[in-house]
Parts: sequence; structure tokens; C-alpha cells
Amino acid sequence: MIRMYVVRHAQPADQEPGYSGNPNAPLGIHGKKQAECVAGQFVRWGSKLDAIYSSSLQRALMTAEPTYRQLGIPWHVWPALSETGRREWPKMRQLELDGQYIAHFEQQSGIKAGQGEFHPKLSHLHRTFPGVQVEQPYEWPDDWAPPLEAETREKTYNRAQQVIAAFKQKYENADVRIAVVCHGAFGSVLINELMGCSPCDHNRFSQAHSAISRIDIADDGETSMRMLNYLGHLTPDMITEGVSL
Repeated sequence: MIRMYVVRHAQPADQEPGYSGNPNAPLGIHGKKQAECVAGQFVRWGSKLDAIYSSSLQRALMTAEPTYRQLGIPWHVWPALSETGRREWPKMRQLELDGQYIAHFEQQSGIKAGQGEFHPKLSHLHRTFPGVQVEQPYEWPDDWAPPLEAETREKTYNRAQQVIAAFKQKYENADVRIAVVCHGAFGSVLINELMGCSPCDHNRFSQAHSAISRIDIADDGETSMRMLNYLGHLTPDMITEGVSL
């Protein structure tokens, strides 16, 4: 069985007042505290994780790092876990209908490629995050960010399907616990696919910053949700985005 803990990244710095940094925002002061609390929760649960996976965006890397540091487990970085522009899906759909999508995708990917200083190549991530492993579940370029630009809903759901298939293949007939640190929209898509729900444009499974959800994948492929948007590791004043108290 695969016990998969889906973790949304902690609060990024660009959601705090006065941020003027780069578009690949790190965690803010509040987010760093949330990330430490995530690690502390996994320690308190006592059942040691076998591995942690994170997207290649800085806010996810920084959320995963305390858990890696405290548990000393393998840390894999997969761009395939990165965020998607969910709010742009209707626009992408219209561009496809108008026959303009490919040109738009190439333009946006080119712009992203020109921002390489903000998105370090996969082969360079170990310079900032020692210990990360960057082998991929399927082919992905070292310059990882441009392919994620102007993503359609169909591309996003296909990406989630490939991620799930990779986990199932890697851990076939194994009994493992893994943490997957990703994002609000892509995390919802991932859970949506795991639970066999129909695709949608909205976040069907919303999570607050640093929330933990758990989905179990049995050896026969059956899935069950054990926990959604768990926030017991945070005090009420630490909770940001996704819940009303």
C-alpha cells in the first residue's frame, strides 16, 4: 500500500506585505514557521516517511526542506508536481478553439525561458538545497519551467495521471509512506485523479497553506481518502488561505 500525504506548500513571501522579489517566490516569515510545523507533525505521528517528493518551485522546496532535515529521508524533486495556472484554463480553451493556442504557448514558454535566473536548472538545485535528488518519473528538460507555461486543463490532468502512474510503478507491491509537497491547484487535481472524480475547472479539494491530506492506494489500485486539509499542526492564528474559522 502507498500512503500518500499530499502537502500544500506553506505561505509564500509574495503574500506578505512589501514583497518585491522574483516571480519564483520563497516562503515568507510566516510560511517558514508553517513548514517547520509540517515537519514536526510528521515526527509526532511517529510512522516515519520513506521519502518526500516536492515540486521544483521554491515555495514547495522550502516547505519540504524541514521534513527532509528532521527525518533524514530521500528527497526527490519533480517539476511534474509544480503548480498550474488554473484560472487561465478557460482562456486556454478559447485559444484552442480559435486556433491560436500553439502560438500563445510558444510565446509564453519563450518568456519563461528568458527568466532562467529565477528558476534554477534541475542540475543546479543541489547548490541551494543540498541532498535533493532530481531524477524524473518521465522525461523532463533541465530547464524545467517553460513546459509548464500556458498549461491547459487537459495537460494538467494528464500530468497528474503520469505522476500517479509513476508512483504506482515505483512502489508496486510495496508498503510505503510518502509525502508529496505541491500546490493548491495541482494538489486538488492530483487528489481529484486519485479519487476518480471528473475533471473540473475549480479546486474541488481545497487546502490551506501547509495543510496535509492523506490518500491510500491499495495494491489492487483502489484508493481511499483518510484525511483532507488537516491543520492540527497549526494554531488558529497560523492558518492562512483555504479555511474559515
